[in-house]
Amino acid sequence: MTVSYWLDNNSDKRTEEVDVAIIGGGIIGACCAYWLSKRSGLKTVLLEAQRRAWGASGRNGGFVLRGIVAYYDRAVKQYGRDMARWIFEFNAETQRHLAEFAEKHGSRFDYERCGSYLLACSLEELQHLERSAQMMLEDGFEVEYLKQDPLKRDFYGAVYNPCDVGVHSGKLVDALIETSGVRALEGEPVFKLEALADGKVEIESQNYRLRCSRVLLTTNAYAPLMDTWFVGKLSPIRGQCLVTKPLKKRILDKLCYANFGYEYFRQLPDNRLMLGGCREPFAAEETGYADMVTVPVQTALHNYLKDRFPELAGTGIDYRWAGVMAFTRDGLPLVGEMMHKPVVSGNAVRPLPGVFFALGCNGHGMGWSFALAKHLTEVALDGVHPGTFSADRLKAEAAPPADAQITAR
Repeated sequence: MTVSYWLDNNSDKRTEEVDVAIIGGGIIGACCAYWLSKRSGLKTVLLEAQRRAWGASGRNGGFVLRGIVAYYDRAVKQYGRDMARWIFEFNAETQRHLAEFAEKHGSRFDYERCGSYLLACSLEELQHLERSAQMMLEDGFEVEYLKQDPLKRDFYGAVYNPCDVGVHSGKLVDALIETSGVRALEGEPVFKLEALADGKVEIESQNYRLRCSRVLLTTNAYAPLMDTWFVGKLSPIRGQCLVTKPLKKRILDKLCYANFGYEYFRQLPDNRLMLGGCREPFAAEETGYADMVTVPVQTALHNYLKDRFPELAGTGIDYRWAGVMAFTRDGLPLVGEMMHKPVVSGNAVRPLPGVFFALGCNGHGMGWSFALAKHLTEVALDGVHPGTFSADRLKAEAAPPADAQITAR
């Protein structure tokens, strides 16, 4: 976020020394706070421009899936067999860490280890699911291929993942931050990051000036608004959801993910039905940062309800919302250090070290969360190499002008 001369009040800012500052109060930032709290002697502060979970972390379906944006067969084709297996095992780590956290705190965020169906909307998708299930079984994953529609709602078949989990995503972020004991400063947009002569980084926000040794940037889709180097590397894509009034009975007991992930739905603990997606025909319109629901997508969601759940005709809608996700070109997150950012200090020009990022969850931030945040803390504090997620895999590009339009690719 930018700040004008007229709105900045330097004289009233509080100056503090901290060891680590987390910028972004979504699921990745909250998980970073959780992992940092397990290290003794660290003074950590989390800054959030709005309120915790205000972005995509509080605007999703609450699905913690082992999978990624690509089905397993497509992941094998894109990344290779060994790498695809490693990626899915990496996300399985999130589910294991979440299960451990849920043993103590699960009732606070509606933890449900209910499993998921990947539902085929076409014979082509069914073939992908069959191949994916066979490969996953060969690679040691627990999964079941279903030749028939388990919901009896005109799907062609499905894959059942028993390990997948449903949560209340907003409450999970709250639980992680509160359990960590990390101080969360909400309503604190960050205006500036500056390298100091002693090697530390200074963060300037609405009301604070923080000097710290390490900064963890976990703003996901909003990173290009902080640094133009991320423009073109992260594409902001809007997703929309709705939630019905409570139904009289349970009609679903699994998380449901259909049409290669373009539609997803579940029944919540209070019996409401949550439905999201239907943006595929409106891809051009569903780019950018506007927090708004649109008539075309909401109409498509209503039509989907009518077609797949005819018994819900006349059921009212209590919630509609939108959230902005961050997509990368290859479907994997970006992890690295902001050594690319030039900083002018006196007559010297040098990079901005000490600022690390984990961004671009491709609509699966809940599934990446614990494992990716743990990896980021190890990269930033222990010198671990980012590995598969290293931003170095992208070709170096000249940063576009600061006012360049951000569009999805």
